[in-house]
Amino acid sequence: MTDPLPDRDAERFLRIARMEARGRLTVYLGAAPGVGKTYRMLQDAARRQAEGIDVVVGLAETHGRSETAALLEPLEVLPRGAVEHAGRQLEEFDIDGALARRPSLILVDELAHTNAPGSRHPKRWQDVAELIVAGIDVATTINIQHIESLNDVVAGFTHVRVRETVPDNIFEHAELILVDLPPDALIERLQAGKVYLPDTAGRALANFFTPLKLAALREMALRFAAHSVDRRLSDELATNVDKADFVAGERLLVAVSAGKGGARVVRQAKRLADLLHAPWTAVVIESASARAVRGSQREQLADTLALAASLGASLMTVAADDIGAALVDQARQLRASQIVIGKSRRSRWFEWRHGSVAQSVIRRAKGVAVHVVPLDEPDEKPDSGDGPYMARDNLLAFLLVAATVGMLHLGLPWIALSAIDLILLLPVIVAATRLRLRAGLWAAVAAALSYNFFFTQPYHTFFIHSPAEIITFGVLALVAVVIGGLAGKVRRQAQTSAGVARHNASLARFAGLMGGLSGKDETARVACREIGGLLDVEAIIVSLEDNEIVVRGNDAYSRIDVVDEAAVRWAIENGVATGRDTGTLNASDWQFHPLKTSLGTMGALGLARPSQERVIRPDDAVMLASLVDQTALAHERIVLEGQARQVDALRERDRLRGALLGSIAHDLRTPLTAVIAATEAIPAEGDYAEEVRIARSESRRLQRFLHDLLEASRIEHGTIEPKWESVDMTDVIASVTRDLRQEGPEARVVTHIESDCPFVSSDPLLLRHVLINLVDNALKFSPTASPVDVELGCSANRVLCCVLDRGPGLPQETGALFERFQRLEGGDRVGGSGLGLWIAKNFVEAVGGTITASNREGGGAAFTISLPVPAPRGGQDGSADA
Repeated sequence: MTDPLPDRDAERFLRIARMEARGRLTVYLGAAPGVGKTYRMLQDAARRQAEGIDVVVGLAETHGRSETAALLEPLEVLPRGAVEHAGRQLEEFDIDGALARRPSLILVDELAHTNAPGSRHPKRWQDVAELIVAGIDVATTINIQHIESLNDVVAGFTHVRVRETVPDNIFEHAELILVDLPPDALIERLQAGKVYLPDTAGRALANFFTPLKLAALREMALRFAAHSVDRRLSDELATNVDKADFVAGERLLVAVSAGKGGARVVRQAKRLADLLHAPWTAVVIESASARAVRGSQREQLADTLALAASLGASLMTVAADDIGAALVDQARQLRASQIVIGKSRRSRWFEWRHGSVAQSVIRRAKGVAVHVVPLDEPDEKPDSGDGPYMARDNLLAFLLVAATVGMLHLGLPWIALSAIDLILLLPVIVAATRLRLRAGLWAAVAAALSYNFFFTQPYHTFFIHSPAEIITFGVLALVAVVIGGLAGKVRRQAQTSAGVARHNASLARFAGLMGGLSGKDETARVACREIGGLLDVEAIIVSLEDNEIVVRGNDAYSRIDVVDEAAVRWAIENGVATGRDTGTLNASDWQFHPLKTSLGTMGALGLARPSQERVIRPDDAVMLASLVDQTALAHERIVLEGQARQVDALRERDRLRGALLGSIAHDLRTPLTAVIAATEAIPAEGDYAEEVRIARSESRRLQRFLHDLLEASRIEHGTIEPKWESVDMTDVIASVTRDLRQEGPEARVVTHIESDCPFVSSDPLLLRHVLINLVDNALKFSPTASPVDVELGCSANRVLCCVLDRGPGLPQETGALFERFQRLEGGDRVGGSGLGLWIAKNFVEAVGGTITASNREGGGAAFTISLPVPAPRGGQDGSADA
């Protein structure tokens, strides 16, 4: 019968079994459009096909690039599927055809793409996920700004929020291939027209494709790819059948002890970490000797840990008896490449008796560099503060042996002499298990001597004449010492395990309590009570509200003095610990720890200890960090719940406001139509000609405003349903100029229309409404005598309609222009309801187009509508980059 698989082998077997049943995902990641992701994917596909792999192109966007299209010729391309939507046929990736064809590898471009309404899945990444579950390998492409967790970060410095995102868990088991291109080279490609058309390229260079933004995107892509590789390597090492005695990348682990030279070791590790640009972790091994440290050495250990934290190290406490083995095991778990440890001056006799931690680490650390920092100061004898307890334990051990000997004397008539040596082992085991290891060893010596003195001939002497008795005495002494040592070791391990269990149970209980609370006062009160009890301190929660200090959680400390206020403000504003026992404003009676969350710093946790000893003991540092994090998360949850309630209230308010505005617009529509008809019937002649023209103009403007309100109500209720038909944009532009009375020699609107622009599939009424808003804005915000240009052009697969004015231009931050009720308050750009651009954006997106805004060189603003051109059946169209 064979032994069962070890845990690691079983886990690896199950992991391999799960992965074999699924397809593999390969993602070509780029920092920006145009770096060549699709091109690289097709190149690799051709190589895989040459190796005999069944490769099929499910969807690939060439964007009119001949060199990319040439790579498609030797590959099998699946026909696209037709999706019926609002009387129009749209073409999307055919997932059913891919599942029926079932190739070994399928290429599906543009992972973040949003599928047409009516498709099986709303997002293309969901199509890819279904293919992977079906056991088909998939290769795809994506830009870094489409990754969900990075969306806010990218929007923060590009001022462009990408709407199509992919959740991060898609990449959990994916192989990432970074397609990289330096910013200068990418800009050269853009200028050469290899990414966008010349007009679009000019706007992109002015807004998105700047060297600084591209460099930031490139750094994000490199970091994301490196993190993905690191995560996959960690997973492989965790379940590898072979012992993983290697590391990749630089990570440092520094051993921190209570010795005098701990600060020197930490500083050496910091210098090494800076030299290698590597993260580092300070580890304290809680052995029996370390837990026994008291007095000045405990203060020294706390100072060393505080120094390590201030220098940027992560702190970690590990409970173990074998310090060397624990350090090496922790280095394996952290995948540290180098260990930094100090070695004090000790006598050869000391190292022979107790061994050397540094030598132990060097012997065990296969494949890990060990830096030994020589320390001139000899280690002091640990100040355990339990000398009286040691003497008491030794005395108790001696009394146990004496009592056992006395009972043996009384029971000699009934006890065989051969059993006496075994009975004398009992007090040794009891002393080593219930008392200390040294007490057990003293009991072993006393038991051996008692056996010799009382139970071997000649009695009541320490002389032994019989060789058999000498052997019995030696064996008894040896067994007693071994049993005493083993029992003491088991006792220490049990104490260590109990301490770890208490630590985990305390954290679990605290998390459970904090998770069920609502309200800042209640959360602060429970947090302060529990933290105070766990760490034996006084605790408060301090926050800044309207720049005023608010203290919660402890009724006995409802106010703090001026020094404490300065310390807590510094902690909240700078995100670092301040106050007592820290390097900042340590005159304060409190030690403040910032409650940092993704929403910012929620406040600070204040801790104080009435006695003169340190506020936080070294062995409580790790628990404190966990408690601070959980307290911060509890406060963040309260804020988010409050914001969610506010959002619900705002949503309800917006719904009521939309209903009210829609009702008012409907009620005013009929009388306004009558007013317009009446003003049109009045001749614009005589003394009141100017007044009649003003009445006509303002009534038409009021009619457009009411129309905007009605359209806004439609958008909010989701009732926009485009009526698809083939549209000639020339007719739409002519209709707009006619409606705005911009025909004839006095017209300010000048049109520039290319003669060979194709028709687009769209809704002419929606497009007409969009252009009316844009042109009317341009006329209103431009100087009276300046013209407004309307340009119509086309590319291989897009029709571009631009409205250009010569006004004061747009604000620098153009990302919010298309938000609801966002008014153009820049220079002469004032007035309006703030609905026009929002409506325009929603209408353009409803017909599958995009709208962008930018400033023109030399002054003025440009609004560009981009509409897709319907491709022939089976054609290759698309809108994303290669």
